[in-house]
Amino acid sequence: MNPGKQVLAQLRLLAKEGPEAVALQVLEHEHKTSQLLLQADDQSVRLELFDYDRYSVTLHMLEVGTPAPAAVADTQPVLSAYAAEVARELSYLEEPLAVWELESREQVAQLRSFPPLREDAEISYWEVTLTAGTENTERSARIMRYRWAPGMAEREVVAYPATFALIARMTDSLSSALAAVSGQGSIS
Repeated sequence: MNPGKQVLAQLRLLAKEGPEAVALQVLEHEHKTSQLLLQADDQSVRLELFDYDRYSVTLHMLEVGTPAPAAVADTQPVLSAYAAEVARELSYLEEPLAVWELESREQVAQLRSFPPLREDAEISYWEVTLTAGTENTERSARIMRYRWAPGMAEREVVAYPATFALIARMTDSLSSALAAVSGQGSIS
């Protein structure tokens, strides 16, 4: 079963039978979120949510990870391909994604909505953080929605309402992007 279908099944079970049925964990940090962890074949899925109802969750963060393949010496092409594939896979989001930062030494790429959503002086945007992985760590993709307005000390996570179907689709998109670049190796 693909990761998106597993997430969808778990969210439906959560809505029907409650948090105990899916081992939903309450996280102890400032955002007061709950976490759902899944293992789908060789991929891990971590979904953090603020709340849920019969058909949707209020998304805090979604992360998909997979074991990194054999190491490669040149990090730039792997991260570039990874970022391009994620932007293509998530093309259905409100705003298109563009590479914001690509740091091959840190083994991280960051994509953000470009252009972001602007409402008066406030901006909202998606951010996807990609880690290329090493032989000992996972390759991963994490997506969150943020907002910022003048006068705010720093940006804040937006509680994003998403249907179960959208969460499953986002999971499959991130999973597909990870699979598409898996043959290109990892960063040593």
